[in-house]
Amino acid sequence: MTTLRSYNNSDEQKTLRPTSFVTEENEHEVRCGMCARAVDVDEETYRFVSEAVDSGLDNPFRCEICAEEYDDLVYEG
Repeated sequence: MTTLRSYNNSDEQKTLRPTSFVTEENEHEVRCGMCARAVDVDEETYRFVSEAVDSGLDNPFRCEICAEEYDDLVYEG
């Protein structure tokens, strides 16, 4: 059974999302692989994108807008 809490649990991990500006967590800039929009991401995402590009693959990163559009296209079939 799920219970609701009215307080924040600082032990839970935060969900990091790409931003259009530099933050404490998102300090690396990458470009969307579809629209080339510049987005700031965390270290882990930056490393993932860099390793893919360095090994000759296409840029796997999608900004939030392109990811939603892609998901809509896939859903519509």
